[in-house]
Amino acid sequence: MLDSWYLDAIWISVAFLGGLLAKRINLPPLIGFLVAGFILNFAGFTNGGIALEAAANLGVMLLLFTIGLKLNIRSLLSKEIWLTTSIQMTIMTMVLGGVVFGIGFSGLYFLAEIDYYSALVVGFALSFSSTVFAVKILEDRGEVNSFHGRITIGILVMQDIAAVIFLTFAGSGSLSVWLIALPFYLFIVRYLLLKLLNNVDHGELFTLFGFFAAFVVGAISFKLFGLKADLGALVIGAMLAPHERSKELSKHMMGYKDFFLVAFFLQIGLYGLPTLGSLLIALFITVFLLFKGGFFLFLFTRFNIRARTSWLASLSLSNYSEFGLIVAAIGVQEGLISSEWMVIIALALSFSFIIGSPLNSKAHKLFNTYRSKITLLNKNCEHPDDGLHDLGEAEFLVCGMGRIGHIVYHYLHGKYGDKVIGIDYDTETVEKFQSTNKAVFWGDATDSVFWQEAKMKNIKMVFLAMSDHKSNMNAAQEIDRLDDNHFLTGSTSKFRDEFLELKEAGVDFVYNYYDRLGADFAEHFVLYSENKTGLDIGDEK
Repeated sequence: MLDSWYLDAIWISVAFLGGLLAKRINLPPLIGFLVAGFILNFAGFTNGGIALEAAANLGVMLLLFTIGLKLNIRSLLSKEIWLTTSIQMTIMTMVLGGVVFGIGFSGLYFLAEIDYYSALVVGFALSFSSTVFAVKILEDRGEVNSFHGRITIGILVMQDIAAVIFLTFAGSGSLSVWLIALPFYLFIVRYLLLKLLNNVDHGELFTLFGFFAAFVVGAISFKLFGLKADLGALVIGAMLAPHERSKELSKHMMGYKDFFLVAFFLQIGLYGLPTLGSLLIALFITVFLLFKGGFFLFLFTRFNIRARTSWLASLSLSNYSEFGLIVAAIGVQEGLISSEWMVIIALALSFSFIIGSPLNSKAHKLFNTYRSKITLLNKNCEHPDDGLHDLGEAEFLVCGMGRIGHIVYHYLHGKYGDKVIGIDYDTETVEKFQSTNKAVFWGDATDSVFWQEAKMKNIKMVFLAMSDHKSNMNAAQEIDRLDDNHFLTGSTSKFRDEFLELKEAGVDFVYNYYDRLGADFAEHFVLYSENKTGLDIGDEK
């Protein structure tokens, strides 16, 4: 038996090589991690499963904590969230349960005795979408705070609530008699955590605070109450979301979360090696992702969501969930299903990720290709995600009103006044600027429909000032496709490869602010020394 240190070295090495090879052939790294897990299983390196499981659980916990830090509780109350989730889970459970019951007549020994109730349990497991996968996809595209990103996360949170209810009544744990004290506990810890967050600096204590809040105050405490530990991390994150440092904390924990999630994807491949029968059934179940995604698309558009928004949200949700493995484990413990279903669901989950990853990475291109057919689902009414259609007399358009964009807007507005207009796809950001009478409106700069249909005849310059490179790239590519591009486009980059990608996408001017940081600091400090006036850079309001 290998020493645990060697096992850790092996899985880290195999995961890295798998992710690197996937990236080299233009696939998301997580596909490489999934394949690496099956390779490790096939090679017999499964003894490190306990450590890997701990790391995977920590990754999921941190994921839900960072989701909570960005969560708007009010959005869960909208009908396109709670009603879509209810209808989708009910129908998908019945349809997929019926499919599982039907293939029970295939003659395979582990399906021979499955009844309709047991089939419904499997169908219920397959009705969930993967929180880990969907949020990872949204983060990679820089769209967590977009309209479709918020819908996706809202659906996932509602599904997580359904998961908690199932686990509670399925015998995976018992509720503590102290559950009645949970509201008081949350009230007290919220006050204490907000106080601590005000006084923690930006160093290692900030990191430790994030783990303490997510793991101890959230996950462990909820487990003691008899609730799902991951739900505790989500709830604590949501309680901290209104704090002005919540975004900083979320970014700070991202690197740790991404590392531990590698273990999650590896772990999927360690659930068991497939037989030919289980492989064929998993492939057959994977086909029903078409129905799952199509049903999401239909439901969203019936609730007056635009077809493009519905398409992007549906594509993110068209997968199977890691929760299916938990349900399968409970089914095995209760004697409802054979242990082979653990392998089948793990395979179906893996296939859904492998298929979904490249599709989601090309989501915008696919919409542009099939736009005429997808938009047929639009209802002839006003949509909550309708963007700005007429930019009026504005000459300068700022896309993205985050840390970079609001400074750009402030500078341009001071110089050109009402000739400046800003757009952002975060409704809370837009409302904040509109409350101070700023010309900032809801709009999605990555939307081809916006660039093709908005009236912007007077626009001279477009500033792509979104905080992530992927969003700036998506917007640049949509602008480059325009037949009549009469304005100059500028963007920012952090690294040389991002600079080259933006230039290749047709951006006229790219500002690499890491390269320019020292020069700008020297320039402004010298100007200050000469006249001793002016605000510190970054102190503008």
